[in-house]
Amino acid sequence: MLTKRIIKPVPAFTIRQDFMQRVENVIVKNLDNEDFCMADLQADLYMSSSQIYRKIKKETGYSPSVFTRNIRLQYACEYILRSDLSLSEIAYKVGFNGLSYFSKCFSRRYGLSPSSFRVQKIHFYQQL
Repeated sequence: MLTKRIIKPVPAFTIRQDFMQRVENVIVKNLDNEDFCMADLQADLYMSSSQIYRKIKKETGYSPSVFTRNIRLQYACEYILRSDLSLSEIAYKVGFNGLSYFSKCFSRRYGLSPSSFRVQKIHFYQQL
């Protein structure tokens, strides 16, 4: 005799959270790859570019390329705060192919140039 099993649905929030975590993991895995693009994301997630675009845009309000750049910039902040690497080294380490574009994106995102951010970090730690 067949028994009836009740399957509880997985909350939509958990599914969305899992998808975004997978996306972020793929981006972080390719952080230093300046040529990382939507095709790479598609290959790792086994999804079409339109599905990826739609889901990321819905969850974050950003296109996949802007979302990727924001993650790169978050990691750049961490490197600036926690390492003595030069800004050029950090730019390449987080996937930017030039210091000027990195500085432009960083300034747009955080309102400070990377070098000003580093100087403020130094002043903050000296006050402690």
